[in-house]
Formats: sequence, structure tokens, C-alpha cells
Amino acid sequence: MSKQVDVGFEPKIWLHYFAIFLAFLIIILLVAGALVTSNEAGDSVPDWPLSFGRWLIHSDNFIANVRYEYSHRFIAGVVGFTTFLLALSIWFSEKRKWVKTLALLAFVGVVAQAAIGGIRVWFPAYKPQIAVPHALIAQSFFGLIVALAVFTSRGWFVERQTIKDEGGVALRTLTVATIGAVLLQLVLGAGFRHGAWGIIPHIVGAGLVAGLIIWTASAVLTRHDERWIRRPAWAVLGLMILQVGLGIAAYFARVASKDDPQPLEPMISLTASHVVVGALTLAAMVVLTARCYKVLAPQNAGVNEKAMSSARKATV
Repeated sequence: MSKQVDVGFEPKIWLHYFAIFLAFLIIILLVAGALVTSNEAGDSVPDWPLSFGRWLIHSDNFIANVRYEYSHRFIAGVVGFTTFLLALSIWFSEKRKWVKTLALLAFVGVVAQAAIGGIRVWFPAYKPQIAVPHALIAQSFFGLIVALAVFTSRGWFVERQTIKDEGGVALRTLTVATIGAVLLQLVLGAGFRHGAWGIIPHIVGAGLVAGLIIWTASAVLTRHDERWIRRPAWAVLGLMILQVGLGIAAYFARVASKDDPQPLEPMISLTASHVVVGALTLAAMVVLTARCYKVLAPQNAGVNEKAMSSARKATV
């Protein structure tokens, strides 16, 4: 039977729901960003941080591709302000210093993301090069918010039996490696969409990520019966299959529409869906990794209760 961990304070579940709400807003922002790229609307607003010299543009300017770019900026502003409120709430409500540090990093990340977006507008000739760090920070920021949602959840404070992790490469190591590969693959995809490089690095990355996800999820499902870590393993496996299918469909739609005068459907919807499912795959890996660190003992810690207890306390 599970029970609440006595860590000297009660979990503040409202912070968990606040982080989930912010993660949802970020998904909307990722869709908006994907629509800007797919519609080649990144240069439609010439100035930054203002838009046509105003914070709120005139309705006469809200036309054609400006709709995509300005909507992206507006949603980004909402996400930035919500991140500030979440960081402030965690800073004054949380007692775990490392959670406070993560919240501060999230706020720094969203500010950096806005600054890189502005640099992109100021230096359009370097669009492909700037798009790469823009994508890296965007996805890292999203993963960090998902992690905060995990660390503030009620399930994180439930005491669970620490489990031995035997049978191959340690899942603590494997999950971190897979997160790194997923993040790299998302950046490779952004670089391809913005013309920084061709499709080959993205295809090679897809094979690597698919292999790592299958390896990681299979290891979880074959070694352990704990539902708390099996559920995100199934989720990441399903998302990976969906993502590969969307990637193939988006590529052939892009090839078929290469002579079109402007981006058209279904290429736009397929590309935007591919970006979102990629981010959700990263989110599922973040959840799986955090939970593996919570319940699995380090392989080099042996099986004695003292070592496993130390591992458990390190994640509280």
C-alpha cells in the first residue's frame, strides 16, 4: 500500500495544475510557431518587440501571413507572463530548493527564447542559423515545464517501494540518453524546416530515436510491473509510432507541393502535427525519466535498504 511521504510539508497540488495549464499553452504556442514556419510567415512583421510600431496592431494590418506571425507573438507573450507567474508562485510556495531552481530556469528560458525570436526578426539573413537555438530552447523549456508538473504532482509525494533495476543497461541512464536523442531530433527537424540543412540528418536521427525509444520502452515493460512507470513507457511508444507516420506523410506532402506558389494543405497541417507530436514524445520521455529516477534504485547501489533509501530521498 502506498502512503504519503513525510517530507515536512504538504504538496501544493494547485502548482501541479498551474504547470499543466502552462504546458497546454506551450503546445498552442508550438502549433502557432509551426504555422508560421509552414506558411513562410516569419518575415511578415518587420519590427520587434513592437509590431508595425504598436503592441496591439491595427485590424488593417492583421491580414495574410501577418495573422500567423502576430498570433505567434501574442501567444508567446501570454506564455511568458504565465511562466513568470508560475515561477513566482513556486518561489514563494515551494520548500524544495531544487524545484525553485528549476522554476527560475524556466523563466530564464522563456526570456531567452523571446530574445532569440527578436534577433531572428532583426537579422533575417541568418534565419536558418537562428532557428536552431530557437527550437532547442523552445523544446527544452517545454520539457522543463512538464518536469515541474511531474515534481508537483500528488503521485510524486506518494511513498513507493524502491525497485531493483536489473537485466541490462540501467534505465536511469537509458532514459536520459533517449531524452537527449529526442531533443536533438527535434532540433534537426527544425533545422530542416528552416533550410539550415537537408532531410538526411533528420532521417538518420529518426532511426536513432525510434531505436532508443523501442529499447527504453521495452526495457521498462519487460523488467518491471510497476504501472507508474509502465504507463508513460506505453505512451512514448505509441507517440513514436504516430510521429514516424506523420513524418513520412509530411515529407511526401512537402515533396508533392514543391512547385506550389505557396504552402498549401495537407502539407501545413501534417507539418504542424508532426511538430506537436514530437513535443508530446519529449514530454512522455520526461515523465518516464522522472518516474524511473523516483522508483528505480541505481544499479551500482546494490540492493541494501540503506542505498535504496538514499536513492529515494534524493528525488523527494
